Amino acid sequence: MGWVTISLRKMALKQRVSNLQYRLLQISQERQTIANQSQYTQRAINAMKNQQYNGITDSYTSAVQELQNQNMGTNPTSGAWSIYQSALDQLALTQSRQQMSVDSIFQGYEDALMGDVNRRDQQLEAEQTQIETQLQAAQAELESLDEAMEQSIQDSAIKLT
Repeated sequence: MGWVTISLRKMALKQRVSNLQYRLLQISQERQTIANQSQYTQRAINAMKNQQYNGITDSYTSAVQELQNQNMGTNPTSGAWSIYQSALDQLALTQSRQQMSVDSIFQGYEDALMGDVNRRDQQLEAEQTQIETQLQAAQAELESLDEAMEQSIQDSAIKLT
């Protein structure tokens, strides 16, 4: 009757293996969903950042154009030219500061969002590793039960001599 007990254990192990494989499939799908959401989030952040950059560039271009219009009718003396260059330099500095500010804000925003995503992905990866280990152990036990069952059947077989 040993093979009956082995058969019952084998059925339970097959169900366990099936459950573990299903959970691995779920984890894989969750990780793919997280990756897709992460890519979408990064694209959305980049689009917002580019929109801000475009606003800064438009503002800079308008300011430079206005400065040029103000200085069009004057004869460029060295003092006026110096003031004009100084104003252009100031506009460029302001544009650079605004771009750095936008970079900083969006980098902080991206870090916060991606930190949560990365933590969830790490949790899923740890669970996946644990389940893979359990699955290997269950499959190894299942193989050993197959061998034990064969041996039990051979041992219980009627021997004709």
